[in-house]
Amino acid sequence: MEKDRSLTSWGVSVEDIPPEGLSFTFEEFSDLGEDIVVSKPFSGALSLNKRGIEVKVTGTLKGAIVLICDRCLAEYEFPIDLSFNLILRPRSSLNIEETKELSLEELDVSFYDDDFIAFAELLREEVMLAIPYKTLCREDCKGICQVCGKNLNEGPCNCRVFKKSSPFAILKDLLSTSKEMEGG
Repeated sequence: MEKDRSLTSWGVSVEDIPPEGLSFTFEEFSDLGEDIVVSKPFSGALSLNKRGIEVKVTGTLKGAIVLICDRCLAEYEFPIDLSFNLILRPRSSLNIEETKELSLEELDVSFYDDDFIAFAELLREEVMLAIPYKTLCREDCKGICQVCGKNLNEGPCNCRVFKKSSPFAILKDLLSTSKEMEGG
């Protein structure tokens, strides 16, 4: 296995992948773009095997990023520890004009440009796919007060809680009025 610490320009030409494949390990990778804040640099391994114009990639990835909770808006560390398998195909083989439904096998397919596989881009894509749709600092996050904006995980706020009357409250009043009429 070969080691490489500067992965920002790390990649391989498809024609340079030997028949027995290539394997790489990496450590301290944190350049995932400006929109992803890395709190613990990533380490892992990549194995590539060429099958015609396709390249099968098997890898592991471990590190952590900073996310913002959807409920309380606090930053928190989100650990990522995953294994992945995908098939890379040349983007030129993609028929963009044709609209079709993807099969389950095609969901693990990605693309490379100009006969070059950029590993930083591939790792960024795997990290982005690992981020949950709804990001929560913890399952029982209480969120923020809708009046003052205080993080309710840190304790209650001093705002008065006003209960909105239900649109069905009038039915309750009608029911009690009708009982009074029947009994009275």
